Amino acid sequence: MSEQRPSSPPVGFSAHPEALADLLDAPADVRDLALEYLDRLLRAEVRGPLLDQQDDRDLRGARKLYLDDRNAFRLVYTEQRAPGNPRRLLGIHLVAVGRRYNIEVYKTAAERLKQAATQEVPRPSMPARFQAALASSVSRPSPAQATATTTGAAPPTVVAAPPPAVRR
Repeated sequence: MSEQRPSSPPVGFSAHPEALADLLDAPADVRDLALEYLDRLLRAEVRGPLLDQQDDRDLRGARKLYLDDRNAFRLVYTEQRAPGNPRRLLGIHLVAVGRRYNIEVYKTAAERLKQAATQEVPRPSMPARFQAALASSVSRPSPAQATATTTGAAPPTVVAAPPPAVRR
């Protein structure tokens, strides 16, 4: 008889609507790698390095992954972690996919995060107590942190990842 490992709760996925267009516009090999990495992100098998603020681009809290051998393409995303338990991943939000040349993907990601941060519309799925805490917060979160709690003008595309397969 084989052992069953306990399954962890599914991790949520959301994406900026234009990030999905970025993904579709990417070369096929880059798109395939991006989809593979997104799957691995949702299973918490990989985690990209943190980004920071550089000049007028505030990417604090966002992360990046390299998508090709030449490191010409990047995937920029944010993580949503459980309050009080930063080890528990609740969701991944895809911000941008694109070329690193002239830091285009970072400019795009920073702009999308900035737009999301200026919106004061809470996510419908956010529990009321978190909405109240957000409303009473005295400090302004970074754009990447705000993305985890607010949404842009268009609602995010949300797809729940299936739970990990149980090996028998």
